[in-house]
Amino acid sequence: MASIASLPTRGLSEAKATLSDVMSGVVHRHQPMVIERHGGKEAMLLLGLSDMQPLLDHFRFHTRSSVSEGEFVLRQPELNLVAGGDTFEQAASELEELAVAYAERYFERLGFYAQTDRVEQMPWLLRLILTPEANRRALLIGAPEHPSEA
Repeated sequence: MASIASLPTRGLSEAKATLSDVMSGVVHRHQPMVIERHGGKEAMLLLGLSDMQPLLDHFRFHTRSSVSEGEFVLRQPELNLVAGGDTFEQAASELEELAVAYAERYFERLGFYAQTDRVEQMPWLLRLILTPEANRRALLIGAPEHPSEA
């Protein structure tokens, strides 16, 4: 892999030896950095979480709700998830649990998912998992809508 000319690049050994400086540059000075090893054959991008958030904000969730036979149903198309419950609150809780569990599995097995059509879900899953726990339900569902009969 060739060096990224417009971004600061360090070898892995140098980055490890100066990790505090590297982190200060990436986090406090908002300067992304490329870390390479094996003569540039392997590389990674370091980016501060606060700099990542604006990139992920464009990946919005479009969860739909309905009531079918007395059960509230939430369909989350970006993650291909469906949750249900006797109340909207129960369905929302189930959807949040399913989404977080799926995100955890996804990142544990990223090598697998990267070889499937689910690789396209990564930005939404990053956004979900990087969102503080207290805000995840609102991120997934938004403002509660009035469910319609299916």
